[in-house]
Amino acid sequence: MRRALLYLVQLVVIVAVAVWLAEQPGEVRIDWFGWRIETSAAVLALLVLALAWVLAVLRGLWLWLKRAPGAFVDARRERRREEGYEALGRGLAAVAAGDVAEAKRLARKASGLLNEPPLTRLLSAQAAQLGGDEAEAERQFQAMREDPATEFIGLRGLLTKALRDGDRERALAFAERALELKPGVPWLLKQTFVLQAEASKWRAAMVTLADAAGRGAMTKETARRARTAMLTALAEETSDSGEAKHLLTEATELAPGFAPAAVALAHNHATAGAQRKAIKALERAWGAAPHPDIARAWVALKADANALDRLRWLQRLTQTHADHRESRLALAEASLDAQLWGEARRLLQDLSGQPTPRVVRLMARVEREERGDVEAARAWLERQASAEADPIWVCGTCGTQSTGWTPRCGHCGAFDSLDWKAPPRIQRIERLPLLLQQQAAPSEPVPAIPPAPAASG
Repeated sequence: MRRALLYLVQLVVIVAVAVWLAEQPGEVRIDWFGWRIETSAAVLALLVLALAWVLAVLRGLWLWLKRAPGAFVDARRERRREEGYEALGRGLAAVAAGDVAEAKRLARKASGLLNEPPLTRLLSAQAAQLGGDEAEAERQFQAMREDPATEFIGLRGLLTKALRDGDRERALAFAERALELKPGVPWLLKQTFVLQAEASKWRAAMVTLADAAGRGAMTKETARRARTAMLTALAEETSDSGEAKHLLTEATELAPGFAPAAVALAHNHATAGAQRKAIKALERAWGAAPHPDIARAWVALKADANALDRLRWLQRLTQTHADHRESRLALAEASLDAQLWGEARRLLQDLSGQPTPRVVRLMARVEREERGDVEAARAWLERQASAEADPIWVCGTCGTQSTGWTPRCGHCGAFDSLDWKAPPRIQRIERLPLLLQQQAAPSEPVPAIPPAPAASG
């Protein structure tokens, strides 16, 4: 609308000027190089306007001719850019569809049309991965890593490939560098923490864990459990007993019922002559979660006492959770050592309906030691084939069993994957011959507190 009004105003002005010139009488005479031109003022004005129009047209033609090559190049560049982005989009769609040949063809086309290496390299790397060409994919990711604008994307690709290849050391290096570039990425925080923990880089892992928990990349419960495990592992590796005590104290504060930390802390106190602190540490752990390792460490505090005194000493611990399965089993074994067979039988009576290998072993001892009934003892041992398994440390990642807790699974290397629980039945059947041999063997003497765990700095 505005343009139409402007055009109308211009037309009115021109008509008005033309009318005004036509109404103004007058002549114009020009003498130039022997020529004389005589005309009216209106005609001269029209001639001047016509000449101006011709000059304007000629100027426009000159400018067009001057700009034509550049405009042609720009148009061609824009057309190539549009075709390149179209090839890039179709290439990504081909990758998503799993069309290897089409993805590679479009990656080459996009690379030729676009002068944007970050995007085309990413497509080329994905196409190479899809086609199984890992060497080409790594080459593309390495090239992206050299460019500051695409370094993070290249590192992520290299990290993913290293994890797929099982090269945890290289994966950790890539993850730590990527974390320097983008410290707040949740998935990267978790992955870096896992790799650091698997490499036993406990101090660095604890820093990453705190950052991940603070940013919400991990739940508080997961972070608490992981920190407890790392503190215990670090205490086991350090040679400084004072630092180990500090680490284990924090671990038991985080998880009072975590037996490995409580037993290690009690040993630390006992070695330093702080018997009362050792007792307190074990009593607190038993109160939170009874565990056979806690009972053994408790008895080991009185390893030099006779069997009856050890039983009385154990009764002090088990008065908390007196009806707990672990309390009954620990007291039954101590009663057998003290030759109180009737008491041992009484304690095991409620557990013999659905016996576990520990119950079977203890009942076999009762029959053998009290009455000398070898056949009854053997009959008990044969019930292990149908017995429910006793809890043991089981890796939640690979299912491997371990008699003792370790921060990383000895089979698959997973961090903090061991849980105290009954293993799957198929694994229990495989262990039966070894259990039969162990149960038939005479009982071992009460062990001393295990040597202080050697820990890392």
